[in-house]
Amino acid sequence: MNKMKLIMDVDPGIDDSLALLLAGLSPELELMAITVVSGNIEVHQAARNALFAMNMIGRKDVLIAKGCELPLQRNYVDATDTHGKDGIGEVYYPKEDPTNKQSASEVIIRLLKQYPNEITIAALGPLSNLATIIQMDREVLKLAKEIVIMGGSVNVCGNCSPVAEYNFWCDPHSAKIFFDAKLPNLSLVPLDVTYKILLTPNMRETIRQFKTPISQYVVDITGFYVDFHWAQERTLGCVINDPLVIAYLLDRSILTFKSGHVAIETEGLAMGESVVDFRNTDRYGSSNIAQSVDSKKFFELFLSRLFHEHMEDIQRMIEKRMIL
Repeated sequence: MNKMKLIMDVDPGIDDSLALLLAGLSPELELMAITVVSGNIEVHQAARNALFAMNMIGRKDVLIAKGCELPLQRNYVDATDTHGKDGIGEVYYPKEDPTNKQSASEVIIRLLKQYPNEITIAALGPLSNLATIIQMDREVLKLAKEIVIMGGSVNVCGNCSPVAEYNFWCDPHSAKIFFDAKLPNLSLVPLDVTYKILLTPNMRETIRQFKTPISQYVVDITGFYVDFHWAQERTLGCVINDPLVIAYLLDRSILTFKSGHVAIETEGLAMGESVVDFRNTDRYGSSNIAQSVDSKKFFELFLSRLFHEHMEDIQRMIEKRMIL
């Protein structure tokens, strides 16, 4: 099997941690590196959380590299109100640090030059690391086979302002540098589609009943998330944004796309807003913007990869319409 070479640029984070599990447990993916950035939680704890997730599934082979500690210009505001003081639900507080001493930018540049046009980058946090690379060398990210971003909101409200999604709001200047670079083969997976990836109470209870270390981990880290969603918006369950990007890389039929030009607002009331122009995209350079999602396909894939030994139970719950 020709595996897809993958770099994940993340800020774990509850949903990032779930995305790491999905990638690490998918045999089609060669997870070459996890690069970490400050976002949901500051970069040092985020790196510990990434290592903890990889240890959970026996993937001690994956290189983990720390990147930017702060946004390029604005003051750093974490998302511990959403993800907990440790970034993963205030249950585990991982303390083991990755041993790799290379920076995230060094790792990404080295791998892209070593494997030109072969590596997919899944960027699931603020774009500080990728913007830093652009400032160092405007051409190197063009060596990526494709880059898929989880971020922004197009036709729905943001999750940290009326118009802005957290990743772009946290470091809007980096997001602007990134999209202004007009990179080829760029896809954006915004809140418009990730909002439809809701881990429901029935799904979470099904996972709890599996009683494995991974199932307990998923239940534990999402508990804080569930309480946040209820307190903020009276939603039962929790939206798990980031695994959708990994699922799309595994099954391209999960998302549909439309070409558009993305511009990022960096100041004022609309700071972090992703403004998408679907007209005359050839004039500007364009990105593929996700428009719709097959949430049933997503959850069938997500659950089967994380809990493959419980496929019979998963299918039974689906047939009974208890989880999908």
